[in-house]
Amino acid sequence: MCKSFRVFYIATVFIVISLLGCSSPEEEEYYASIQNWHKLRIDSLKGETGFLNLAGLYWLQEGENTFGTDTANHIEFPSIGTPLMGSFLLQDSLVYLVPSAPIKIKGKVVNDTTLIFSHKEAPVMTFNSLRWFVIKRGEHIGIRLRDFDHPLLQSFDSIDYYETDPAWRVEAQWLVYKDTKLIPFSNIVGMTIEYPVFGSFNFTIDGKEYKLEPLGKLSSDGYFVMFYDKTSGHSTYGSGRYIYIPEPDSLGHSYIDFNKAFNPPCAFTAFATCLFPHKENRLPIFIEAGEKFSGH
Repeated sequence: MCKSFRVFYIATVFIVISLLGCSSPEEEEYYASIQNWHKLRIDSLKGETGFLNLAGLYWLQEGENTFGTDTANHIEFPSIGTPLMGSFLLQDSLVYLVPSAPIKIKGKVVNDTTLIFSHKEAPVMTFNSLRWFVIKRGEHIGIRLRDFDHPLLQSFDSIDYYETDPAWRVEAQWLVYKDTKLIPFSNIVGMTIEYPVFGSFNFTIDGKEYKLEPLGKLSSDGYFVMFYDKTSGHSTYGSGRYIYIPEPDSLGHSYIDFNKAFNPPCAFTAFATCLFPHKENRLPIFIEAGEKFSGH
């Protein structure tokens, strides 16, 4: 190959590679939106209602449940509390706080026995940097504890994820079932809770058809979907990942953006009650998009 032709050949290859690397304004906007989504994920996890400040999850027994830092209590709180902070009284699915420390609700110290859980409300209780409230999962009632001085809030700054690829934003068709399914979902603490399934999102990848069934009704974030795929337990979280699918248009069209597939809370804390995907949402393919997982 003569020198002049070799120079021309190299220059041509460089131009082709450069052109292939160019992105349209729409693609650049999409990449930027995913980067912003990743940032919002970090902010959400570290926020007041995020999962990085969780410091405890305690299931209540019927009757009295004492709590505080002393190991003799039914519930042992972190050392920032007092030896005996009080007790939670569970009676007929209602929970009362009997305080023995200056615990506050809505900024005011609670001095008397106070209802803290009914079908109408579950107020937040505070003591120093600790925040806690009552949760219900199926028939089980417990206390979820947060610590706003949790070390993870300072050390956590990133999540590993696949390189963004617009090809993983897949068109889907919403199909409403004639009869609503009532599916038993298992969670990580061994409970089984039934939720309704109203339909499925049907889509195609590499010429093959698949579907995902969302749990429950449409929310402000979209339809909530849990799924497994062949990356689960390898490069992604073993118990599956979650994703929100936008509300379909009038013709039932929507998009599943697997670049926004995210890890369940249990990937970040031992104090969450994550649900597992049901068998209909086990995809027999590798979804190499969204958040990865390499261990706590």
